[in-house]
Amino acid sequence: MSEEEQPEEGLEENVARRSSSDLAPSGRSSASIGANLAAEPNPPRLDPTTQEVAVVPEEEAVAEEIVWDPSVFSETEDDSIFSGRAEASPDVRWVRQRPPLGPLPRWGIVAFVVFSSLGFAYRKVDNWVNSLVAPQALPGEEVDFVIEPGWSANEVAVNLGGAEIIDDSAMFRQWMRCHPTLGWFIDCPADVEYSFQAGAYVLQEHMGFQGVVDALNEGPIPPEVVRVTIPEGLTISQTITRLKERMPTYSEAQLQEAFVSDVVRWEHYPEEFNMPYYEGMFFPDTYQLDDATLTNELSLVTRMHNQFLNVVAELDFEARAAEVGLNPYEALIVASLIEEEALLNVDRGKISQVIHNRLDQGWSLGLESTVRYAAGKTAGQDLVSADLSSDSPWNTWIEPGLPITPISAPGRSSLEAAVSPEDGPWMFFVRTDENDVLGAHTFAVTGEEFAAAVEICRAKDLGCG
Repeated sequence: MSEEEQPEEGLEENVARRSSSDLAPSGRSSASIGANLAAEPNPPRLDPTTQEVAVVPEEEAVAEEIVWDPSVFSETEDDSIFSGRAEASPDVRWVRQRPPLGPLPRWGIVAFVVFSSLGFAYRKVDNWVNSLVAPQALPGEEVDFVIEPGWSANEVAVNLGGAEIIDDSAMFRQWMRCHPTLGWFIDCPADVEYSFQAGAYVLQEHMGFQGVVDALNEGPIPPEVVRVTIPEGLTISQTITRLKERMPTYSEAQLQEAFVSDVVRWEHYPEEFNMPYYEGMFFPDTYQLDDATLTNELSLVTRMHNQFLNVVAELDFEARAAEVGLNPYEALIVASLIEEEALLNVDRGKISQVIHNRLDQGWSLGLESTVRYAAGKTAGQDLVSADLSSDSPWNTWIEPGLPITPISAPGRSSLEAAVSPEDGPWMFFVRTDENDVLGAHTFAVTGEEFAAAVEICRAKDLGCG
């Protein structure tokens, strides 16, 4: 039978079953092909009867192409990729992807945390040092302090701390030494030699370092000299009472005449006032009385008024009052209000700003201290509705603007605050002992904030009713 006459089935069979020699390239035997196939990891399938290469159907070939190469993972039943003990084949390369900016973000966060911590620690230490060098609270009770002959500056510092005149003897010694590496930090005067005279002094509890040095530099009290202290915030009436208690030889009638004498009239006192009422024009301080002053009431009162004139001149009070839109007498009234309302020096500038803001907005001041003054009551005495509604030129709950006169004798800090208010939008303030600081106020902008602060004041029973 010729090739042309072969049946189609035979043709198909030959196509389906071709010998390995037919698949070999020219010059290569079927034996070499078979050896190569055996060496391959996935040799072609051979028909077991004819040893010829079997043609794999297309569907099966596609399926076989997605089978994992066993060289990627070597697994057993006890060691599979799900067992947790499987190890990647060395053929697998692991590539670590680096962030676009490298280590910069991580080190930036570390630097931020470190510098923030250092800044916080610095502020805490700086606040603590400042609280020792220059306490914000007012000095406490008077203390009789004696420097014994032969005491060194260190011994003076130790005994000042023991008497609670200063709050830290070690810090006071460092402040006096003022080492160049610490001078910028503790704000001390450099190149000063301290030598204090032996003798008796009258100081106060919790004084600032510079105030103690200034008082000691004035020298001890002369023997057999009477001294009298007039604290800040007293009215003329209260001052007369205190002087009478301290100086039994003084006449109350003579004191009253001295406090309204033309000798103590300030040039900025309003011309339209029909009667002399010189409240606030006598500076609170400690005065030493010599033999001439012991029996001359006007002499002491004049010294108190002259000291007031000295302080307002040092503060350039007249010019600075004009800068905040007040005349000197109005600024003195503001200072007296600050003196009555503030308990801490740090609050004086803010209280001053609240008063200025209310005056600028045309609001009533609404200060209870002015109502007490009008009712003749002192701090701590309860006010009744009749007091709050009284028709008095000092009742700032009803009358707009400032009261017509000062209501007490302001000290230097209040005079300073009256002409240099701390900038801020506050319209209210109320004592809350904020941050557990005794006497601290909360300052508010809105009525809602003020109402919340008043509730805190009431909860702490600080005098808000």
